Amino acid sequence: MQGHDFYEKKKVLITGGLGFLGSNLAIRLVDLGASVTLYDGLIPDLGGNFFNIEPIKEKVRPVTANIGDRSTMDQHVRNQDIIFNIGMHSCHLDSMENPVFDIQTNVVPQINFLESLRHHNPRSRVVYVGTRAQYGRVENPPITETTPLNPMDIYAASKQAVEWYHMLYGKICGLRPTSLRLGNTYGPRHQMRHAKYGVQNYLIRLALDGQQIQVFGDGSQKREMIYVDDITECLLLLGENDQCIGEVYAIGTTERVTFLELVQEIIRACDSGSYTHAPWPEDRKQIEVGDVVTDYGKLSAHTGWSPSIPLSQGLKITADYYRRNKEHYW
Repeated sequence: MQGHDFYEKKKVLITGGLGFLGSNLAIRLVDLGASVTLYDGLIPDLGGNFFNIEPIKEKVRPVTANIGDRSTMDQHVRNQDIIFNIGMHSCHLDSMENPVFDIQTNVVPQINFLESLRHHNPRSRVVYVGTRAQYGRVENPPITETTPLNPMDIYAASKQAVEWYHMLYGKICGLRPTSLRLGNTYGPRHQMRHAKYGVQNYLIRLALDGQQIQVFGDGSQKREMIYVDDITECLLLLGENDQCIGEVYAIGTTERVTFLELVQEIIRACDSGSYTHAPWPEDRKQIEVGDVVTDYGKLSAHTGWSPSIPLSQGLKITADYYRRNKEHYW
């Protein structure tokens, strides 16, 4: 990993800072000497967890408030050098069952957040975390930044809309945004109480508890699994590199596995659990995107990023973390 001297003494705000990505990023930023503020609405079930920042709890400033709360956000965007904007829900099924919840949670607060920046810190660097779901089902892989957008659920459509808003505010007020269309990410500090947000992490819980994992269909759909430390490294590179301003990036890995192979790897890493095949539930079948194959050449060319943690190693680290800290996540 690179040194990232850029972040020493920088003022950094992370929305969704008590969640999975935000807390892992915060730990690294503190190590780099940044002054870190963690902004999180602690919406039930989304994964915000004060235990996530246990190693750095005396070295960061947590703020518990909704991202769309202008009276609070206006204060905290001032004077920030860089903002990592992660704080959105990520449940595909919830978005389909309750589109209004999705818009109220993921779209309206983000517009208020951008308005806070517009009025109080219009030249800030902002790294927005989007999703590869913005591409939906891809007919001609691999996925690149120019692959046609094809959201297959309300959540993916909202994430795309918010990416467009970020880029539009770049034109309106000089905001300096970057968007990372994030794929399947796993690792420590993810919520483990349900399967709504990051099913691959919840599968680790099932295996650790010795339970049976359901594989829908034959499990042959390909996936790219990226360990959270590799995502943290990517976010740091995007935030410090001026070439990335105004750009959108796809991210992936060369280590592709079928869903069935992923389940088998999880069972090996946990040394427990089992699996069975089951028919596709109709609600999941409707939003299944098929094979995920990504060309992340633009990201590598602009930042030098490449994944460094193989799946077997990342799963072992993750399983060990949850064994030690079950009481805080189960």
